[in-house]
Amino acid sequence: MTRSIKPADIAAAVLAFALPTWQAQAQTYVFNDEFNGAAGSQPDPAKWEQQTGCEWGGGAEDQCYTDGGHNAKLNGAGHLVITARREDYNGYRYTSARLMSKQSHAKGRVQVRAKMSGWQSGAWPAIWTLGQPEALWPRHGELDLMENGLNGSRWRPEYHVHTETSGEGGEYAIDPSQWHVYEVRWSPGASAKASFYVDGRLVKTLPYAVPANSPSTVLLNIAVGSYAGTPDPALNSTMTIDYVRVSALP
Repeated sequence: MTRSIKPADIAAAVLAFALPTWQAQAQTYVFNDEFNGAAGSQPDPAKWEQQTGCEWGGGAEDQCYTDGGHNAKLNGAGHLVITARREDYNGYRYTSARLMSKQSHAKGRVQVRAKMSGWQSGAWPAIWTLGQPEALWPRHGELDLMENGLNGSRWRPEYHVHTETSGEGGEYAIDPSQWHVYEVRWSPGASAKASFYVDGRLVKTLPYAVPANSPSTVLLNIAVGSYAGTPDPALNSTMTIDYVRVSALP
């Protein structure tokens, strides 16, 4: 089947000629999804688990996560669209989707090109990695490439690290309703670091001390409520993802 070429792919190819060797090599992906399926189709089940349930965030969140493409589907234009909406479901008032990659990575570089609809109270879109096993969080770490909705109507996306010894982070000075490439480069270990980038620009490097045996999965979701505030009664919030690309750094 002929694969459509995205403008972002052309830009990446051109950029590779100007990059140092190690960065050019990083364009060989150990995991990626370009979301080029038919409109209305589900995310590739070989790559993603659509996690479900209604008791998330210690019961502080207000959504039920669904599967079957109910809240996460391809739009036929090379994008995945995750939607959080006002909808009665299993005794809850909101539905959304949470996707977790079926492949994990002990270190490397994650790049996600995405945009979000405008601010609505209660919407909490996020692009992040989660160290496994999750049950021992935060021992094996968490890296938030982007999470939004925590600043109310200021609507500034943030980045964070979460470990047993650190919970640092900050804001990106960008408009999240426009396309941006959110990126983190990391490695595990007692003296490890995580570097956050947006659109190829280094924003911050933070300590990321986690055990060496800490593989991480990639997650994409929109939570509702909790730290993002009281949900809008007419909530209809989207996060559109152009691609997810994971590469192994030397």
